[in-house]
Amino acid sequence: MSETTNDKLLVEAIDNGTVIDHIAPGQAMNILRLFNFLGKHNQITVGFYLPSGHMGSKDIIKIKDVTFSPSETEQLAILAPDATVNSIKDYKVVDKYNLRLPNEIKGAFECPNSNCITHVEKGAQPRFKIFMEDGHVMMRCHYCERVFARKLVLKHNNLGTVNQQEQ
Repeated sequence: MSETTNDKLLVEAIDNGTVIDHIAPGQAMNILRLFNFLGKHNQITVGFYLPSGHMGSKDIIKIKDVTFSPSETEQLAILAPDATVNSIKDYKVVDKYNLRLPNEIKGAFECPNSNCITHVEKGAQPRFKIFMEDGHVMMRCHYCERVFARKLVLKHNNLGTVNQQEQ
């Protein structure tokens, strides 16, 4: 339950779970979609376009009783590379870390190249090398070796950003 104090809305803390903070504005819904949190009946609090002194505005997600595996953290970093993840236990932050882009990601995103072997070969799991080029996140397919901007890979996987700024 939320309550108002001194003209500020306070959101109830979670006892155990994860808080993903400093998500680029408009990207929280894509995180919920990628991990299918809405289909799992998770208790979730989401804030969109909240004021942020550091970012101007941000999204935030609180998910009760969910922790991220290392591979899920890598997927999360592709969507929200500047996010902070807080692990909560007994209403206290027990671990806090900034996401970092992985060097490689496997199986999380489909290759935008319709001729890529991953679309026809059983067992060929999509795999991308991740790197920065001119300040943009780029993804090179392991199989077809085509290079795509992160934004294009996300759009192809129905995870395009509402905020058109590339990170």
